[in-house]
Amino acid sequence: MKRKAKFVAAAVCGLLCLVAARADAGSPLFGIHTEQDWLEALDPANPRIVPVEASEFERMILEDPQWPQEYRDATFFTPTLEVVPDFDGEAGLYMSWGQSDGVEERRAAAWDYVYPQDPNLNGMTIDFSIFPPVPSTLLSLNLIDANGNYREWIWHAGGAGEVPAGQWSTLSINPATGASNWPTFGGSPFIHNVPGFSFDLSSIQILRFNENIWSAPGFPAGPMGNVPDGWVWNAWNHVEVSPEPGTLIVWSALIGLGLGFGWWRGRR
Repeated sequence: MKRKAKFVAAAVCGLLCLVAARADAGSPLFGIHTEQDWLEALDPANPRIVPVEASEFERMILEDPQWPQEYRDATFFTPTLEVVPDFDGEAGLYMSWGQSDGVEERRAAAWDYVYPQDPNLNGMTIDFSIFPPVPSTLLSLNLIDANGNYREWIWHAGGAGEVPAGQWSTLSINPATGASNWPTFGGSPFIHNVPGFSFDLSSIQILRFNENIWSAPGFPAGPMGNVPDGWVWNAWNHVEVSPEPGTLIVWSALIGLGLGFGWWRGRR
C-alpha cells in the first residue's frame, strides 16, 4: 500500500511539475476569473484585453464570405469595456456598444485577449463563460495567428439546444479539432487563410471574442443598469486556456512512471 501511495504521489508531483513548466512567460496557459484578474488584464499600462476598432472588425468579416449573412449585414462599433464585481453572482467583463439613432438592426463589436508571446495552442482547451442577454444573439471566438490567419467558432443563443439567453453558460472548444460543447452556427468552425500562409495553431497571438445582437427598444438592463436606446451589451465571467485532459493524463502518467521507477530502483 505504501508503494502505491508513493507512486500516486510521484504522478501528482509530475503533473504539478508539468503545469508549472508550461505556465512560464511564453506559455499559452492562463486564466481570468476574479474581479482583480479582469482589472489587471485591462490595465492601461500593460493591457492584455483591448477593444477592437469597428473598422478592423468590419474588414475582417467582409473580406471572408464564410461569415454568416447576419454578421455581414451588421453595423460595427468599437465597444466600451468595464469590469463588474458581481453580476448574477459572478465577477466579469462587461461590453456595451451602439448608438441612439432609432435604427433597429444587428450591431456587432469585439474585444481581444493579446498574448505577450506566440503560444502553441496544440493540446490545449479553451473555456469561457458568457451571458447572452437576449435570444438570437450571435457570439463567436477567433484564434488569430502571427500571419493574420484565424480559426472561427460561432454560436447562436436562445433557440432549442443552443446557448441559453439570460443566464451564464460555459463554452469549451478544442482548437485543434474544432470540437465544441455547444452546437456551432453558420458552417463554423472555419479557417481563414491569408494568401501564401496556412493557419498555424502554434503561433496564436490573439483570442478575439465578439457579439452580434439585434438592437430593439426595451433592451434589458445589464450589470451597469439600463443602456441607452440603440445600445446593446454582453458579459463574460471567465476565460481560461488549459491542457486538454488527455494531455495531462499522458504526461502525468509518464512522469509519474519515471519517478516511481526511480524510487523503486532506489529501494532495490
